[in-house]
Amino acid sequence: MRILPWLSLVFVGVSTLASADYEAGLDEYQRGHYASAIHEWRTAAERGNSDSQFALGMMFERGQGVSASLDEAYKWYRLAADNGLTDAQVRLAELYLLERLDGDPGSAAQWFERAAEAGNAAAQFQLGLLYLEGEGVDENAELAARWFELAAEQGHVAAQNNIGSLYETGRGVEQSYTRAFEWYERAAKQNDPFAQNNLGAMHARGHGVERNHAWAVFWFVMAAQGGNGLAQENINASLPNLEEKQIAGSRVNIRAGASTDFERIASLTKGTTVYVLGSMDGWSQVYFEQGNAPALGWISNTLIE
Repeated sequence: MRILPWLSLVFVGVSTLASADYEAGLDEYQRGHYASAIHEWRTAAERGNSDSQFALGMMFERGQGVSASLDEAYKWYRLAADNGLTDAQVRLAELYLLERLDGDPGSAAQWFERAAEAGNAAAQFQLGLLYLEGEGVDENAELAARWFELAAEQGHVAAQNNIGSLYETGRGVEQSYTRAFEWYERAAKQNDPFAQNNLGAMHARGHGVERNHAWAVFWFVMAAQGGNGLAQENINASLPNLEEKQIAGSRVNIRAGASTDFERIASLTKGTTVYVLGSMDGWSQVYFEQGNAPALGWISNTLIE
């Protein structure tokens, strides 16, 4: 299963920078008064407030209210990182990986490790990737699995998918389809398209769960709609295992419940091919394609044949 590389380029939202000294600057920032925000944050930052130091770094990196300066951004990020702010440690590590700061992946690994040891889930995930790929550290699948699982337990979706992959293949951990299925499912339910595709494959193969091609198609559709390029191929491979029917009526009655596009479902016409995933209480959940895009819907059994 695919291991998802992940490099977050999204700044921590300023609303998370919650300190009493920061509030005045936060208020100004939210109003779009960047120069005033910088004035408030600089005062607090110079008194050693790490949240405000990080905010200043963000502003200098973005060029909001000041001329963009990576040197100034580094200065404030480094102060905040040295004060133990894990968000700043993660951002410094990311800048090293992006080669925007002079250094090597080992510098990134050091900052990720500091933040990871302090419990930062993003850092734990990134550190897991470095150990898995041997970038900046010696390759070590066991340590990769350790950091992925720690991040996954905190709800980090990509880490949940990755630790699922390691359990499926037995890399760095004792192989277990059951554990793989559990982690894939947790990530899939949070709309991760890689995990959704992986979960569909588990259903199709009967790994960690009883084989069920209907559930396989369901998760492959979710993955395809999320942009996973492999999912459509997997849908096509699974469809022959489902019951093929046609729309019998000229108008389609639909209902809510795991349907992905009500307007497209309602527009289905007589003779349109659908594949039945399952039926309940006079309704069937069907898969169909319209405009070369996959969709699911619940349709009255009286309107399919």
